[in-house]
Amino acid sequence: MVSINRISLKIFISMFLSILFFSVIFSIYYVKNQKKEIIDSMQLEAKSIAKMIVYVTSDAIVLNDGAYIVEFNHEFLSQHELLKSIIISKNSNEYFIIKKDKWLFEKSIDSSFTKLEGDTARAKIMKSKVLDEMVFHYTYPIVFSATNWGHIHLSFSLEQYNKRITSMYVSFSLFFIVLLFITSLVSYFIAKSFSKPIIKLNEIANEISHGNLQVRSDYKSKDEFGQLSNSFNKMISKIQSSQEQLKESHEELENRVEIRTLELNETNKKLEEKTIELEYLNKQLDKKVKDEVEKRTDQERLLIQQSRLAAMGEMIGNIAHQWRQPLSIITTAASGIKVEKEFGISSEKEELNKVETIMKTSIYLSNTIEDFSNFFKPNKEKENFNIETMLKQSLELVGASFKYYHISVNIDVEKEIIVNGFANEYAQAIMNILNNAKDILVDRSIQNPTIDLKIYEKNGLGVLAIKDNAGGIDNNIIDKIFEPYFTTKHKSQGTGIGLYMSKMIIEENMQGELKVENSKDGAVFTISVPNI
Repeated sequence: MVSINRISLKIFISMFLSILFFSVIFSIYYVKNQKKEIIDSMQLEAKSIAKMIVYVTSDAIVLNDGAYIVEFNHEFLSQHELLKSIIISKNSNEYFIIKKDKWLFEKSIDSSFTKLEGDTARAKIMKSKVLDEMVFHYTYPIVFSATNWGHIHLSFSLEQYNKRITSMYVSFSLFFIVLLFITSLVSYFIAKSFSKPIIKLNEIANEISHGNLQVRSDYKSKDEFGQLSNSFNKMISKIQSSQEQLKESHEELENRVEIRTLELNETNKKLEEKTIELEYLNKQLDKKVKDEVEKRTDQERLLIQQSRLAAMGEMIGNIAHQWRQPLSIITTAASGIKVEKEFGISSEKEELNKVETIMKTSIYLSNTIEDFSNFFKPNKEKENFNIETMLKQSLELVGASFKYYHISVNIDVEKEIIVNGFANEYAQAIMNILNNAKDILVDRSIQNPTIDLKIYEKNGLGVLAIKDNAGGIDNNIIDKIFEPYFTTKHKSQGTGIGLYMSKMIIEENMQGELKVENSKDGAVFTISVPNI
């Protein structure tokens, strides 16, 4: 009875798993087709929406009417519950990114979007870098008048898709449970009918396993089990004749094992040699890594030192401009006293007035040195400071230099913004950018040189925009200007580390962002720092 139960169980399991296997294949095929149908329906809906948007905004795209593109798509987005974002990608590398709560204009977008752009529409379930969530993303080429003007990217919520998938899985799960029950019944009856002849053959096999080669099967049937019984009897006869051959094969196998063991020992010896060699290479690699780290550390120290020297050079230049007029006043006053004494026309009152002028001017010069000294002291701890205050402090230090070169400065403050960070380092970053703007204005001999400064708040960030009218930065180098040692000036005029240090101050020390772009008049540097 135990044997019957075991065989029946095996046959039952075999039949059950076989039927289950084909059921799973069918299930996978069914689920795949259902998902495809759902995706196709979403794709049709996305295509109709994309065609409508392209049709309505075609004139705005051709005329480059960004205001209409943003206004229409933002209004359309707010009325469509499942549509999460719209990206208008123009061939001129201009991107309008419209979300339900805001819109952005960018010069580039994530490569996961651009990879989907092509001559035909494409759809994909992916994680949107704009929304930071999984969406159904549809990309459609903007084509009219036989011209490709760009692409439109539509990101849809997966809420409806997930509901339909869930509903499909629930329905299919119920169907699968019923299928399992039916499969169990069918497998049970098939296992029971097949187990009986197998039990008989199993008894003969047990006798053979105990060395009794005289036993034979007496099962008679015209089906496959009868043929198996006859084959079993023939097999026993052949086993008897094969025993001697098996002994010979066994001896030959032992010889082969011995030879193979010797080969493995040789291989292990070679492996040990390679292991020793690898350990030596690892030690050499560790040494090289340490040497490179030390070299990099020395380079960073040199970079910081060069930055300090460059800042000191700028400081001396600004002090020279600040002191030129006061020194002239002192010289004039001293010369006046001398001339009046020589001609005998001096009076005690006039001399006292001139001496007082010299003293006041000397105090001004001393205060100037104190201002520059305090400015270049590094902050040890973060503090709250006003962006406008630090901007004006930087302008005071470079103001005389700007006046010398007749550079006009316009300040537009939308609101008072307080941020937390290293105040002096923030001011140094501003002064580096201002000096850079001054140098390019002077170098290009710009008529009516002007620097526009604007302070405003955007997305929880305190923003300072510094714009000049020097004509902008060459597109071939605009991506390199923040790299260390990169400069377009002669070596005697710059080290190429001022903008690099400014970017380090803003982004690494204050967790902000420093970026640059060209406007129609010139370069615009934007400093963004989290406000309080």
